[in-house]
Amino acid sequence: MIVNKSIVGLHIILHEAHGMLAGKIANEIKEVYRPIHWFETLIAISEHDDRQLDLNEKEYLSDLGVPMDFTEENYQVDEVVERMKRILRTSENKSQWIKLLISYHLEFIYGPLKKKSKRISAFFQQQASERKTILKYFGLPNKKAKEYHEFLRFCDRLSLILCKDETPELERLLEINTSIGEETFFIKKTDDERLIISPWIFKKDKFELSIEERVLKETQFSSKENFKESLLKTKPQTKKWILAKE
Repeated sequence: MIVNKSIVGLHIILHEAHGMLAGKIANEIKEVYRPIHWFETLIAISEHDDRQLDLNEKEYLSDLGVPMDFTEENYQVDEVVERMKRILRTSENKSQWIKLLISYHLEFIYGPLKKKSKRISAFFQQQASERKTILKYFGLPNKKAKEYHEFLRFCDRLSLILCKDETPELERLLEINTSIGEETFFIKKTDDERLIISPWIFKKDKFELSIEERVLKETQFSSKENFKESLLKTKPQTKKWILAKE
């Protein structure tokens, strides 16, 4: 869950919506950059964060009853492992290619926890073994498959920057990441609110992106049930951006 604060209230973007935005970004990129198995890749990108959030599973409120952004969460080992298993089961039910990309991505996100947890380290050792089987099925070397995952990483990171309003003012550059084709990508905002990406890898010179968010005027809640009820009752609003070539 992504939580942005303003004088209006709390702007809540669910992880599923963030993933959908990542998919929209992927669909705008020139075909020459696309990974193989494009349809499955697009699904993997659009749904890579599905089932990350479960309002019935844990407390997403701080001690003061304020909804927490995903960056503020305190991860428990058992919770992380169960979350990853849940995501991988869903992806495997769709296709091995989707599972492969999601497996790489989960290790990218949670891999740093391997040093802190033997259980998580063992989980990723098992994932590495399962990926070898999938790679053999597709006849791909690990290095090439990881390059395809870089495409997902770019879309995911750009989506998060947009969702979290991280683009600086005054046309200052913000690094997105080093990903597709080992290029380092940057974003900046113009005076008229257009977002400039460099280098430009998209099909059109200018296009619009949008996402749904829910704005809660109430900022503190007595329980997760109270928060869930308020969130689901709030009508979504559309948040938009214009991305353009410099």
